[in-house]
Amino acid sequence: MKGWWSGKPGGLLAFVAIVCLLTGGLGWATASALRLEREQSDERAAAVRAVRLRLALWRLDGRIAPLLAREDARPLNHYNTLYPPPFTLSNAAAAYEPGTVLEPSPLLQAELPPWMLLHFQAAAAAGGGWSSPQVPPPALLQLKISASFTSLPNVTEGRSRLLRELSRRLRPSDLIAAARKRVAPATWHDTTLILARRNADLANSIANLSQQQAGFNSGNSNSANPPISQSPAEQSPARQPQRVDRNLAYKAIKGSGQEWLGPIAGDGATSSEVIVSLTPMVPVWLHLTDGSERLALVRLVNVEMLEVCQGVLLDDAALRKILQEEIGDLFPEARLVPGENSGADETEPVMATLPFRLDPGPDDSAVSDLGWTTLRVGLLLAWLAALVAVAAVGLGGWSLLDLSERRARFVSAVTHELRTPLTTLRLYLDMLVGGMVRDPARREEYIQTLNGEAERLHRLVANVLDFARLERHRPRANLERVEVALLLERIRATWQQHCQDSGKELIFEAVDGDAALRSDAKLVEQVLGNLIDNACKYSRGAENPRIEVRYRMEDSRAVFEVEDFGPGIAANERRAIFRAFRRGRNVDVTAGGVGLGLALARRWTEILGGRLILAKPERGACFRVELPAENKAVMP
Repeated sequence: MKGWWSGKPGGLLAFVAIVCLLTGGLGWATASALRLEREQSDERAAAVRAVRLRLALWRLDGRIAPLLAREDARPLNHYNTLYPPPFTLSNAAAAYEPGTVLEPSPLLQAELPPWMLLHFQAAAAAGGGWSSPQVPPPALLQLKISASFTSLPNVTEGRSRLLRELSRRLRPSDLIAAARKRVAPATWHDTTLILARRNADLANSIANLSQQQAGFNSGNSNSANPPISQSPAEQSPARQPQRVDRNLAYKAIKGSGQEWLGPIAGDGATSSEVIVSLTPMVPVWLHLTDGSERLALVRLVNVEMLEVCQGVLLDDAALRKILQEEIGDLFPEARLVPGENSGADETEPVMATLPFRLDPGPDDSAVSDLGWTTLRVGLLLAWLAALVAVAAVGLGGWSLLDLSERRARFVSAVTHELRTPLTTLRLYLDMLVGGMVRDPARREEYIQTLNGEAERLHRLVANVLDFARLERHRPRANLERVEVALLLERIRATWQQHCQDSGKELIFEAVDGDAALRSDAKLVEQVLGNLIDNACKYSRGAENPRIEVRYRMEDSRAVFEVEDFGPGIAANERRAIFRAFRRGRNVDVTAGGVGLGLALARRWTEILGGRLILAKPERGACFRVELPAENKAVMP
C-alpha cells in the first residue's frame, strides 16, 4: 500500500486533489465575482430604468397638466351656453342692470384638444338632468347675436350624441355619488347670477324709498347742486337682497342660460348674485349601464342649496395614443393601461394627473451580455495563470516521477546487464585459471564467450558514458569527407560476427564506389551500429533472419536504412522508443539492454544535422537515418 501511494498513482491522486481544491476555490471566487458584477449591473440598469420611468411620467404629466389646469380653473358660468356677467358697464360708464347683458360660453368657440369630447354638467334635483354648453337648446341655436356667434365649431352632432348617450346610460345621482368618492373639499369660490323671486314687502319698501327720492329731487330743482343722475342699476330694486331657492338654481343650470332671454321683471323675477363653491377637478371612470367605461374630469359645484357636477368627457384611447407617442423615444413599446391612481403603490409608474398606469414594455435594462469587462479580463488572466501553474506543477511532478521510475529502471537494467557478463566472466575465468578445462576446443570456446561478454560489457558501459556526456554538454561533430563504401565495409567488419552469433544474416546493398558525404564517420558508425545491435536483439525468433542495410541519395540527403523482419514495434510505442531508458513492453525478457541505444542514435543523428525516424512499421522495423550531403565537387 505504501509503495502504491508513493508511485505514479499516488502522485496522480495528489495532483487531482490539488487541482480540485484550486479550481473549486477559484471557481467559487469567480462565480461570486460574476454574480456580484451581474447584480451591480442589474442595479445600475434598474436605476437607469427608474430614471427613465420618472422622466416618462414627468413628460406625460407635463404634457397634460396645463390643459387640465385650464379646465380646473374654468368658471362655473362657462358650462352654460349663455350667462349674465355679474357686473357690466356701458360705453357711457353706467352700470347695466345685472342679467340684462348676456355672454356666450367660450366653450362654443374655444380651440379644444381632439381628445376633449364634451363639456357637461348634471344636477340631481327633482327630475334631474344633463346639459352642455356645446349642445345648446333649440331656442339658443336660433340666435343671431353677432357674426362671430354664428360660427360655432364646437357645436357638433357628435357632441349631441354623446350627451344623449350619457343621459340614457348614467343617472346624474350616480355621477355625483362617484364624484364624491374622489373629489377633495372645495378650495375656491366663485359668484354667479341666477333668477330670483322678489319679496313683496321688500319691494313695497323699495318703491316708497324711490318715490321719496323722486320728491326730494323735484323739490330742490333750483338748488345750486344739481342731483346726481342714477344709473339703471341704482334705480332698480334688483340690487337688493332677493329670495333664492334650489328650484330656481336648478332652472338656471338646466336651461343652459335660456331663462335669461326676455324681460326679467315681466313675471316679478329679478337676478340675484350668489356665491358658489367649487372642488378641484379630478379624473373619474364613469361606469355606464351598458358595461362600458368612459374617462371624465369632474368637479362638484354647490350653488345655494343645489349640488351640481361639472366635467369634461375625454377620449381615453386617443389620449393614450398621444401620450404613448410622447415617450416613444424612452420606451418604444410602452402602453398606458387604464386604472385607478388613487392609493396606488408608490413604486408603480402611475400618472399623477390621469388614472393611467405606465407599462413600459419588456425590461431591456438588464444587459444580457456584459462583454469583456475589466473584472472578466482579470478573472480570465487569473484562470490562465492558474492553468499554467497547474500544468507546470503537473508536468514537473510527472517528469520527476517519470525520472524517478526511469532511474529505477536504469539501475535495475544496468545492475542486471552488469551482473550477467560479470558472472559469466568470473565463472569462466575461475574454470580456466583453476585448470578445470583441459580440452583445447572447450578452452577456445570459453575464451570466445569471455570475449563476447567483455564486448557486451564494453558496449553497455560505453552507452552509459556516452549518454552522460550528451546530457552534460552538446559535443561538436568532426566533419570530414566520408566514402560511403568504406564506411559500410567497416561497419560490416565490426558487426558481422555479432550478427552471426545472434543468428542473423547482415546484408549490405551494393553502393556506388564514388558515393561520399561530409560527416563524422565515427558518429555515423555508432548510429548504424546501435540500429544493427537493436535489430539483433529485438528480432530474435523471426522466420527471416536477414538484417538489411541500404544507402541511397534523396534530394541532396544521404539516407541509410536498417531493416529487420521481426515482430516490429507496437503503434502505441513508436514515439516512446526514442526516449532514454524506454524499451518495448514485450522485450524485457527476450532481450537485454537499458533502453539507451535508440536515444543515443537519435542524439548523434541530430548532432550531424540529420534525423532518425521509424519507417515502414508494418513489416518488422525499419529505421531511416537522413543526413545532409554536400556536392562532391566542393568536398575536399
